[in-house]
Amino acid sequence: MIEALILVHLWSLVVAGCAWALQRDGGGRIGARFPAPNIWLTLIALCFVPGALFLMPLGNAISLPEIEIFELIPAQVGESSAVNPRPFNYLLAYIFSSLLLIIHTLWRWSRLQRLPLNPTIEPGVYTTTSDIPPLTLSWPRRAVVIPRGFEDQAALIRHERAHLRQYDSELTLLLLILRDAMLRSPGVSYLVRQWRLAIELRADYAATNMLAASQRKDYAKLLLSFQQPNEVSGGTLPCPTAGLSSKRHRNVKMRLTEIMENEPVERKRHWNTALLLTFIAASGIGLMSAAATASSGKGNAHDYVIVDYIKKTPLQLPASCPGLESNLKARGINFEEVDIQVGDQLFTRHKMTLGTVVVGHDVRRDGSNYNSRVLSSTHPCFEAEAKAAIASSLTQPQESEIKNVAAKLHFSISAETPEELNDKLRSYLR
Repeated sequence: MIEALILVHLWSLVVAGCAWALQRDGGGRIGARFPAPNIWLTLIALCFVPGALFLMPLGNAISLPEIEIFELIPAQVGESSAVNPRPFNYLLAYIFSSLLLIIHTLWRWSRLQRLPLNPTIEPGVYTTTSDIPPLTLSWPRRAVVIPRGFEDQAALIRHERAHLRQYDSELTLLLLILRDAMLRSPGVSYLVRQWRLAIELRADYAATNMLAASQRKDYAKLLLSFQQPNEVSGGTLPCPTAGLSSKRHRNVKMRLTEIMENEPVERKRHWNTALLLTFIAASGIGLMSAAATASSGKGNAHDYVIVDYIKKTPLQLPASCPGLESNLKARGINFEEVDIQVGDQLFTRHKMTLGTVVVGHDVRRDGSNYNSRVLSSTHPCFEAEAKAAIASSLTQPQESEIKNVAAKLHFSISAETPEELNDKLRSYLR
């Protein structure tokens, strides 16, 4: 799961960077290359394609069988594991942090829902004495809110009604929650912010497309009078607003230009190509990541057969294993507690797997194995012992030869206490 999240974070930065480059102004009108809201929504969705494909059970479609090998040397833990058997859970920390951000956004949304409102003569339009710009409340209190004294500004009301018709406030809340779930990743945050600007441009056109040039100028001046942040909004209202932000001067210029010229720009041609290429690239990255993860241990693309072994050869740890210590630290393997029953007595042992090898082979009619081959392994020093163990193991006699059998073998050490595991590991790695 954490790998999928990392993939989404990195890919969103690539998408945001490409979108930034594509919509930058050339020598013509400011904002001429700025896409419509649906384009930004699609880009946000495409950020999650690699992570979604990564989580698809591509590698789990085929699960490799495991044969239990009796261990001459019981399992032991890596040095770091013996000292700290419970590693830091990054996924849990990620979820906790995102929940805090989501709760904060929902708390501010609830403050807006509790605003004191006074109805006007227009249905669905309310005034407030709170220090906020004009805005649209999302469900369950869907309404247009205008500061007291501005209820006669028909263009402002048309602007907010346009948001209401498009359900922009509900979408804004959902996208802000999604942004918080991604820990306000720079890539996702940028795309969400650009979508919010796009819906403001759309609402501005709905408010001014029937106005004369002088009336559009008055409307632009009125918007400039609503500045953010303020006490209620905090700069990121979970709903659209007609107010302009002085923090991003290009956004202000773009809105003012489109209000004054009142000419919607055709922006779809090169953006449709960009969306197609982004989807292809996102799908390729997701599928390649899933395939790479599957080949490294989550599964294999071949159809392997499961058999029962009636004779199992004990595994021997190799006499030496250069580079195993750094390999163990990179994999972060920890020990586990296992119960071993000897007769009527039950013993608890601390066990650690030093290496794992997946061996493919074929089975003759008499149950003997041949054509042993390593499919994957955590370290090459265990491969020879694994192939030898499979070659000397036996299955039940078969009616015919079986091809493409696979087994997963674990090379382990164990001890009664983590301290003993640590000593054994040090002794072996010397």
